[in-house]
Amino acid sequence: MLSSEKPGLRPFVTACLERAGAVVEEAGYELVEALLPEELHNLLNQDHLLLAFDYEVARENPEAIFLTYGSPFLDSLARLAASYGRYTVLYGPEAGLKQAARLEREIAEKIEFVGCRPPRVVRQWLEGHVFRGFFFRAVFCSHEKIEELLEIVVDGSTGLVAPDFAGWWTNVVAAGEPAWQLPEAPGLPLADLYRAACREAERQAREQALALQEQAKGRLAREMARVSGYYTRMIREIEHKLAATGDEAKKERLVKQLAAVEADRQRREKDTLDRYTVEVELHLDHLVDYRLPLLHVELEVQHKKQVLPFTVLYNPFAHRLETPLCPLCGRPSPRLFPDGENRLVCARHRA
Repeated sequence: MLSSEKPGLRPFVTACLERAGAVVEEAGYELVEALLPEELHNLLNQDHLLLAFDYEVARENPEAIFLTYGSPFLDSLARLAASYGRYTVLYGPEAGLKQAARLEREIAEKIEFVGCRPPRVVRQWLEGHVFRGFFFRAVFCSHEKIEELLEIVVDGSTGLVAPDFAGWWTNVVAAGEPAWQLPEAPGLPLADLYRAACREAERQAREQALALQEQAKGRLAREMARVSGYYTRMIREIEHKLAATGDEAKKERLVKQLAAVEADRQRREKDTLDRYTVEVELHLDHLVDYRLPLLHVELEVQHKKQVLPFTVLYNPFAHRLETPLCPLCGRPSPRLFPDGENRLVCARHRA
């Protein structure tokens, strides 16, 4: 949930540390632990941090650094973030190959090749993949202004958003230089990845805007009730005077006054509603390339007398086999069917 007291402070700090290659983990309520790489160790004169984002939590953990606006440590992080510029590249460590029999078991558990014999691993090799992190600054404007940093990570090879990237990237000890030399996997144009990131950022921003509006419902209802009560009393007083007078000139003045009060009431109610309507502005703040070696596994899949070649990916950092994509529509599919044209496709395109 967004906080009006510390808008974007915690996401900014964790994103900045992770971007510098730190391993960041939750240590408790409003408490974050960070293991720093050598570059940050030299800058901050320590290799381990405990950060508190709440005053009471900081009091209960005297070894923690309390982060709030204006604190010296936050100023140091802000200078560090400013020094990065708009584009940064981080590299994951070198990965190894896996036992073929183990891969075959994992493939059999996760992927179903319908109407085919169990696949056989022919060979495996590593290629460098890029996951592009688009960092958007989201500004939510209503009766108050709140800012949030949204990171959308897109797989550079598939163009699909990687929603769980942050979960497994936290366990990666990143570096500013690669420890490996590998062929690069084919990638999609940056413009395509950016469009995918924009769509996801807009979706997340809409959800957060709705959450903010829901959060403010009670306050809006109370303010609307005050406005309604104030104008209801005024209208009743005018209507009482109107009923009590026989003077036509006075009646005419009161009728005009009643219409003016009603128009003012509608205007005031609209202004109140508008102030609690959340509008969102999204701006691309910076881009981080996360470059990682992923394992390519070439398979032989036999369907009747036909042998179909197929390649799957294993992510050693997430410790999982990635769901293969249909070669026709590009959608992830754990069930694949021979289509009669030497391809394995999803159910939508089966022969």
